[in-house]
Amino acid sequence: MESSEVIRGTTLAVHPTLSWGAVFAGWFVATAVAATLYAFGLALGFSALNPYDTVAAASGAATGGSAAGAILWIILTWAGALFIGSIFASWFDGRNDTEMGVVRGLAVWGLSVTTTALVMSGGLTRFMYATAAAVPAASGIDRTALAHYTAQIMWIAFGSSIVALIASVFGGWLGAHHVHHVYHLRAYQPHLRR
Repeated sequence: MESSEVIRGTTLAVHPTLSWGAVFAGWFVATAVAATLYAFGLALGFSALNPYDTVAAASGAATGGSAAGAILWIILTWAGALFIGSIFASWFDGRNDTEMGVVRGLAVWGLSVTTTALVMSGGLTRFMYATAAAVPAASGIDRTALAHYTAQIMWIAFGSSIVALIASVFGGWLGAHHVHHVYHLRAYQPHLRR
């Protein structure tokens, strides 16, 4: 919260501070919400598959719609979880400073993207080593298809990250804007605009 205090003729500016405890708490909430929704999505996806229909499985007829649904579910789950986590980060902070709410949402998003990138890069590195050891070099991997699918995955990751950024920033702003609903019994200084 930005304000000014006059002390014996001088003006002392109090700059806003970021509560990292609130950011980490919001990130934990977002991670828990995402894990729950991903588990729900996996349960739905595996329930929709029929293991006895070998014709559909061999032709890939059932995977086109399933893949599009899974991509949409991943994007919406990540954006929704970060939206909720950023709201909670602003609520945990307890200040009704909407500009700092945006910063808290941005920090929750940044923490989530950084953690996801580290986990994914570790998993991909392990997968590549395991695949290189199991598959001979002259196995006839279609490099064009591999490049195509890699490009698709990167575009999906980019789009998902942008949607999650917007949702997270809006969630942080909304949480700070409505913090008085959470702390309705407490009295605090209103946000001053100049």
